[in-house]
Amino acid sequence: MELEQCNGSSCSLEETPIQVTYKPLELFYFMDISSPENFHVMTLIKKLEIEYGHVIRFRMVSTVPSCVGGCQEEVRLLTMIKALELQGKRHAMRFLRHLHVNDLFSGEQLGSIDLWEIARSFEEYGLDLSELEADLQSNQLLNALAVDHQVLKDWEIESLPALTFVTRDEALKIEGVYPYDVYQSVMTELLGYAPNRSTDWDVAKVLARYDASTITELSYILDLEKTVIERELKKLSLQQRCRPVPGCSGEAWAQTK
Repeated sequence: MELEQCNGSSCSLEETPIQVTYKPLELFYFMDISSPENFHVMTLIKKLEIEYGHVIRFRMVSTVPSCVGGCQEEVRLLTMIKALELQGKRHAMRFLRHLHVNDLFSGEQLGSIDLWEIARSFEEYGLDLSELEADLQSNQLLNALAVDHQVLKDWEIESLPALTFVTRDEALKIEGVYPYDVYQSVMTELLGYAPNRSTDWDVAKVLARYDASTITELSYILDLEKTVIERELKKLSLQQRCRPVPGCSGEAWAQTK
């Protein structure tokens, strides 16, 4: 059963699996899951995936940089995310995007929801719950967490969120979130040429890829005013091609299955 209600259930956030092919750029993006502001970087990643996914391989590194003052819920979430990632990046990303759309990522809110309930809603997308339960107790999970910690240390990350663009010969670290053209300039500098930008996207195609997106995200990703996005959503809704996600006050929309 797919859960798609805000504030306690799940908006299914499907994404198309990425084929394993050579890509000249690798992008590490580092997130503090205890900070709501860090989740804004996920919208940036969506736009980069859509426009430059053919040249970038993405790797997420999520962390809780400080556990002072009691952050057991964030640690619980971090452990779940890494265990999901052991079955494939798309599972971890779907889980995080659900939390992002539903505004459920703060420790206080996480304490009132069942992470397993959310995970169960992703079984239809290939998530193996028995494997997930085993992974949560495995040495492989501890090793994966240790690797992410070492990556943070090696990159000398001091402020989150942060992105690092890597080629075979060079690397560049950007801490914080900047205007989109800054990242385009960085890619051009590292590659030695301006990569082709995929522009064949519209509201329907974005919803089809990620299954649920907010009006704010769609406006940013497609470089369109919110009023334009709202008109397009209404048109698609009349065609029964999309619907507002229940409980999200009309802000989040999903493709009609």
